Amino acid sequence: MMFAVLCITAASAQTQTPTAPATTPTQNAAPAVPAPTPPLSGTTGNNNSRYTDRIPPEQLITLEAGADKFQARHIPDLSGKPRGAAIVLHDSGQHPNWPFTAAALIDDLPLHGWDTLNIELQAPADSSLPTAPTNPPSTAANPAPPTPAAAPAQPAANNQPAAAVAPLGIEPQAQARIVAAMKYFSDQQQRNVVLIGFGSGAIRAAELMRQMATSSSDKSTAPITALIMVAPRNTLPGIEMDLPKILPATELPTLDVTLDSEPQARADAELRRRAVLHQRTRIYRQMELPPVNNTSDAQHSGFVKRIRAWLQRDEENSMGK
Repeated sequence: MMFAVLCITAASAQTQTPTAPATTPTQNAAPAVPAPTPPLSGTTGNNNSRYTDRIPPEQLITLEAGADKFQARHIPDLSGKPRGAAIVLHDSGQHPNWPFTAAALIDDLPLHGWDTLNIELQAPADSSLPTAPTNPPSTAANPAPPTPAAAPAQPAANNQPAAAVAPLGIEPQAQARIVAAMKYFSDQQQRNVVLIGFGSGAIRAAELMRQMATSSSDKSTAPITALIMVAPRNTLPGIEMDLPKILPATELPTLDVTLDSEPQARADAELRRRAVLHQRTRIYRQMELPPVNNTSDAQHSGFVKRIRAWLQRDEENSMGK
């Protein structure tokens, strides 16, 4: 009898075990319902609007480049002794509020007389990022020849964030955003505007200056009066000419800062220097500084001070002409 009771107990235990796994999946699936918050990273789109919790609302303005509306961070001169204005362009893989680089300048320069504007540029096209934003509309239209009218309507709705980039291409749209930043200062009657570009932002700034100079009879780049390139890239997908060919198109006072002592970085800097040697009257200075990302406060402060000191000397040279 004791044996029978044990068997019945074991059997009942076996009949109950299948119910345990049945409830386990539902319990495991429950935590997956709330979607995780995406990390704040990347450069395509409009990261200034994503960082509104970190940027005072009075510093956010909306600029327009055709149909493209985007937010920019603007800090006016806080010193009471205005010197001019600066447009800061971040590097690819970064965003306008990247510490030690773009964010460091826009926070520091207004304390020393500079009206500062920080805008975001679309990520450059390269082999690792194929033309994903522009391909879906064309591929969606091809499989549906019987309904040509309906085909364009769907991609426009599904790709609204990239709609402003697709018609022009990435680089023309990036140039249009820089022009919109320049117009913002022109409307304020700013006559001393400096372009400061990091990495890919540097070659984009130089390319726009080349376009403006070659389309003007007197090579005018107004209101831009100087160019600062920090760790510039000599080439960029979407820009036909390399930086050594772009730079001689203007005679803008230029500061060329390298943040890497590797042989390739020095070779690229030498190509840029040789490209403007024949421009005897041009102010062109190269400066080698230690990397600024993830550095101590002292090095970070030193980097900003060197940029600021050059701006002051360039302003004094311009006034003396």
